[in-house]
Amino acid sequence: MTIHPKSQSLSHLSLQNKLLNGSKFLVTEALKAIGWLLVVIIGIGLGAFFLLSLGPQVTDLLAQTDKNAWYLSRASGFIAYTLFWFTMVFGLLLGTRLSSQLGRYFTASRLFELHQFTSLVAIGFAGFHALILLADGYLNLSIGQVLTPFGFETDTVGVGLGQLGFWLLFICAMSFYVKSYLGQSVWRLLHFLTFMAYMLISIHLFVVGSDNQALPLLVFYALSQSLVFVLIGYRLWLLNLRQSA
Repeated sequence: MTIHPKSQSLSHLSLQNKLLNGSKFLVTEALKAIGWLLVVIIGIGLGAFFLLSLGPQVTDLLAQTDKNAWYLSRASGFIAYTLFWFTMVFGLLLGTRLSSQLGRYFTASRLFELHQFTSLVAIGFAGFHALILLADGYLNLSIGQVLTPFGFETDTVGVGLGQLGFWLLFICAMSFYVKSYLGQSVWRLLHFLTFMAYMLISIHLFVVGSDNQALPLLVFYALSQSLVFVLIGYRLWLLNLRQSA
């Protein structure tokens, strides 16, 4: 059977339009991601400037210790976890009856935007949390040890779980920008890695560092993680209801 030349031309034009639209989409989403990461970097810089400008007491404290990088790593790690917790909560609220009861300021589309945004900012702070340790003279780490899971010589398992959790979170966050190419089923499968990332990072919190000995932080970690598990249970209950209906 002979294909009409006009049909071939239309098919070729349609393919060109799809490729062009796909390229525009990738560029737009990449620029958005770069923009948000720049916001994170600028925010960290402004936060450090604000900290140093609080007064001579803070400046003197930083000048008298060689643990500046360690303190900054601890602080940014706490912020990264908190943002990741918000990411989990916003994501779990999507598709539930609870999201419709939050009012017009937290619509499903806004929850999705917050879910996406907080994941990117969490990655920024988590990256800072790890990379700032390169400036710690006591640990004397290499870039490979910082970025490679289980590359630390001390607290290998605890730190390695945190590193692995970071990379899983990174993959999940970046999958937003290639969702149309992955397809809905593959994207959803990748998105389940978020739960694994949260579990690994939660273990990392309790295994590594001295902050986990502070009662207020322990209470915060316990309550925040309990809420996540409650929301996971609620989502599973809703899923079971839909399947049995």
